[in-house]
Formats: sequence, C-alpha cells, structure tokens
Amino acid sequence: MNTRVEYLYRDGSNYKQFGAVVFRGECDANLARTLFAALDRGEFFIADQVRLPELFFTDRPLYADDHCWHEMGEVTTTSAAADDPLGRAIEEFVAELERASTEGWVVFDRLAREFGS
Repeated sequence: MNTRVEYLYRDGSNYKQFGAVVFRGECDANLARTLFAALDRGEFFIADQVRLPELFFTDRPLYADDHCWHEMGEVTTTSAAADDPLGRAIEEFVAELERASTEGWVVFDRLAREFGS
C-alpha cells in the first residue's frame, strides 16, 4: 500500500486547482499528525520548498493578491502505484515538510518571481 497526498492551490479570486502525489509506503496516524503539524497553521505550505509541483494557474493573468501558498488536502492509503517524480517514501516527504517548517517557509511574491520586479 502507498499514500496519496492531495493538495490544492487557491488563488486570490478563490479559484482552485487540485493536485495529488502518491508516495511509497503507508502513512500511519502518528506520521499523519507529524505531517499536519509541520504545515503553517496546520494547513499551508510552499510546494516548491518540499519539491511538489506548483499548481499555479498559467492560463489567466496573475494578480497582486495571488500568493505562493498551497493547501494540504486529504492524506489517504491507496493501492495506486507511487508516482512521486523523486521516488520518495511518505516518511521522506514528511521529513522534508518538517525540515522546511523548522527552517521557515520561504514566502515569495509571485509577481516579482514571474516578472522580476
């Protein structure tokens, strides 16, 4: 069994884009608690900082109220094959979340990153 991690990006206008990654191995209750404890306010994270694909909209204009945060969704057991491009086990992903949380989430301005301002 593997673990499916669902997450989303909600832009400044509340439009949502969903994504999911399947990691090797099962996430037990203790590991799930550790995962959510590592998130900002138990919910938010910077996808690029934990090497997950960013889910930003690319088919619409970028506005000043668009931000860099992604939201964690459900974490469930699945029989689906692991598809994390880096081949990580769920324990490795949770360790990355913990490291990013401890070091501090690196918030960035999407407009500045996109347009170099």
